[in-house]
Amino acid sequence: MFHRNAILASSLALASLLGTAAQGQLVPSMWRYGQAYAFVSGLDQLNVSVPPVVARSRYLGHSSPDKVLHVAVSLPYGDAQGMQAFVDSVSDPKSPEYRKFITPDEVGAMFGLPINRVDAVVNYLKSYGLHIKLVGKNRLSILADGTVAQCQKVFHTTINEYRTYDPKEHGNTRYYSFATPLQMPSNLAGDVLDVSGLENFTKPFPMAINVNQGRTLYATSPFFNKGKQGQGRTVAISSWDGYLLSNIPTFYSTYQLPTPPGGVGSNVTVIPVDGGYTGGANGEADLDIQLVLGYAPLCNFLIYDGGGPLIDVLTQEANDNQADIISESYGWALSPSSATSAHNLHLSMNAQGITYMCASGDSGTNIGYGFYTYSFYEPEVLLVGGTEVTVQSDGTRVNEVAWPDGGGGWDDQDAVPFNKRPSWQVGTGVPTNINYRLGPDVAGNAGGPSDAYYIVFNGQLTTFSGTSCSSPAFAGGLATAEQQLMSLGGLPPNSQGKRRFGRINDLFYSQNGRSDVWYDVTSGSNGILPNGSISTAGLKWDFCTGWGAINFDKFVQTQLNNGNNTVNVSPSSVALLQGTYVSGSLNDIVNGTGTGYREKSATVPGVGESSIVQLTFPTGLAPTKIVSIAMTYKVSAVSGADPTGQIFLWNFTTSKWELVKSHTVIHTGATVQIPFTLYTKFANYVSSQGDVRALVRFLSPIGRRGEPGTSFTGNVRYAKFAVTKS
Repeated sequence: MFHRNAILASSLALASLLGTAAQGQLVPSMWRYGQAYAFVSGLDQLNVSVPPVVARSRYLGHSSPDKVLHVAVSLPYGDAQGMQAFVDSVSDPKSPEYRKFITPDEVGAMFGLPINRVDAVVNYLKSYGLHIKLVGKNRLSILADGTVAQCQKVFHTTINEYRTYDPKEHGNTRYYSFATPLQMPSNLAGDVLDVSGLENFTKPFPMAINVNQGRTLYATSPFFNKGKQGQGRTVAISSWDGYLLSNIPTFYSTYQLPTPPGGVGSNVTVIPVDGGYTGGANGEADLDIQLVLGYAPLCNFLIYDGGGPLIDVLTQEANDNQADIISESYGWALSPSSATSAHNLHLSMNAQGITYMCASGDSGTNIGYGFYTYSFYEPEVLLVGGTEVTVQSDGTRVNEVAWPDGGGGWDDQDAVPFNKRPSWQVGTGVPTNINYRLGPDVAGNAGGPSDAYYIVFNGQLTTFSGTSCSSPAFAGGLATAEQQLMSLGGLPPNSQGKRRFGRINDLFYSQNGRSDVWYDVTSGSNGILPNGSISTAGLKWDFCTGWGAINFDKFVQTQLNNGNNTVNVSPSSVALLQGTYVSGSLNDIVNGTGTGYREKSATVPGVGESSIVQLTFPTGLAPTKIVSIAMTYKVSAVSGADPTGQIFLWNFTTSKWELVKSHTVIHTGATVQIPFTLYTKFANYVSSQGDVRALVRFLSPIGRRGEPGTSFTGNVRYAKFAVTKS
């Protein structure tokens, strides 16, 4: 039996008030107030309708006009496709742009709305007296405070008090909400994606071993015991629950954790958002705090203490750009517009390099109990599922199986464009015929007959269960793993000096469940999937535990440059298939000398000017022993036009050359990285002897009006393959 499920309810899927009126569910007084601003000249309705719970509630009267509301106005991206492509590129370990993160200001300048359009919305809010607290640097959110009277005028609606007929509704049974769909002037409405804070039906609805044993279980002890205990890493939690900081000293002394230089608790900073949570401590925040600190007790720890909607906290986190890693243990019931606003903010944080992870939920395959489905369908976060563990007294694993309540499967009810299987979600065991975001990605200790972890709650040692345990524990473990990696020369800083992984999902999936990093959980079940099949743990990836439980020590080793698992393979032969040899040798390509291997283009009828160089790379490994390959080569055009460069790989199954990459070749030369990770098709591109064959082609094609291609001299200056072994 577990004590707590860390879930937070927010706005349910929205329905129009007009759509329910015909059923006679609304009291006449709602219409008297609601029609006050229903039809105003020059207004457009926003894509924000009245929460359907209003139709299941008793009208209690108009909200006090002086009540202060915390409002978040979400703005769309100016270039949404460009933003997604950028995040995919900087998150992909095979991309030449990998980990080249940007600042929130650059997110706004490169992909946000033009600043004059952002200012127009800000000035409109100010014109009605709203106090602007924050305009997001990424141009995605405007946080403002305003009274009920002011907000009614801004959004041309009425805000009333209600009580739900059903006392078991998933939210506050006594709440306020807007009564008619929101409207804004036509010239501004198109730039507003969502508005939150005009209703407070939302209510926090929270979703054993000790941390010393956990560090042994997930292999952070090898470097934790040598002093890598979170120093220099900033970890945060997103929180909407009360907590007692006085529990932290007891927790440190109980498990003899190292003390920060300023004393226990000196490394903890509380950042209130919308005034912070004002209720009592229910255990969820204490759990999140202590499990991060149990794994990384000397990290710089931030508590984003939310007193309002999800959007407000995400906006503050993205704007601050302080945290390297953030964990969240709540589920949300969001309207499509609010979910898209949250998705946009997660994209911004990934572009900035922040690694954001969420608990996958505690209702098995009934994701979020059917209500609190966000962030499960969010592809921009890492979903951490649940296991049950049995350990020896020192934390050594005896057994680890799927926790029956660990969230897994997919959500086929929330029809938002980003709820689809992302490009990085591939590998052995990952279904290719289900086009939804699938989960979880990874897993850790979350429950069982004896609960998951011990923490200090209200001064007493208490056990808790839930993926609310596995997510913050994973965050703390990753922080110390990053610290260890940095100490060994890995995870170099980007142009902003940030040492971050960003969206780490791509990296994890590229490892394809390699057995030295991932403990493959192959026992247990967590329910019935939406297609009616039983969700059971199996080999490699599954809907119970994703790739399974991580070995952080082995993960660090895989990320070191020239580590034991990565081999740089130079070509063993070079052959000119098209064009005329000019100068150079294989040795010039292998060593990257300035002369390179040069060839003059040949005229190919109906095609243009072309030259082709064939290279063979002997990996010495059977295809089954290779996890990934990636090619890097440097080319230039010595004279003539700047041709197109193309790289082909030989498919040993089809006996055909396959185009992998095209790019423009420039005279000065450029290093081009060709990401080419193969999951189940290595046998197609690696011979039984372990050889990979590649073609480097230069092409100046015939012009659109039939002009012949311009002749050139191509130069292959350097080429190698990076081969990652299993």
